[in-house]
Amino acid sequence: MASIDEVIASISANLDSVNELQGQIEASKAQVEEVLGQVQSLGIEAAANTLSVSKEQLEESSAMAAALVSKLEESRNSAETAKQA
Repeated sequence: MASIDEVIASISANLDSVNELQGQIEASKAQVEEVLGQVQSLGIEAAANTLSVSKEQLEESSAMAAALVSKLEESRNSAETAKQA
């Protein structure tokens, strides 16, 4: 049977993973922005439009990761409160 401390540790590990994922998403977005600028400067409209969509999707993914971090923090706080009860 798992203890509350193990639950808190598991949630914390999940938080670390999601934070790392969000950093990777932001790195990908930075790459897309760099390539988007290059493609725009070359006047390649179709590629620029598609990369703009990719950038928007990465922004949405980052926002979802941020929301997940918030929920995981709430969950960890609840588990910590349960430990005090």
